Amino acid sequence: MAMNYKVVEIGGSYCVEEKPTGYIVEAYNTLEEAKKKMKFLNLGGSFDGFTPSFILSEKARKLNNISRNM
Repeated sequence: MAMNYKVVEIGGSYCVEEKPTGYIVEAYNTLEEAKKKMKFLNLGGSFDGFTPSFILSEKARKLNNISRNM
């Protein structure tokens, strides 16, 4: 099974990034929360690395815009 998600830190938030698309799927206040979500997604609880952008949370959409403009 491919590991399509990883945790990155952006602006003080721990974010789950989708490797194939570069999308930030979700952002968390703690590393533990982010790792738990990453594990869930990597074990098949997702779109296998190709999450439609309309699924992303508002916070994740904002972080995607920030990270792409850096």
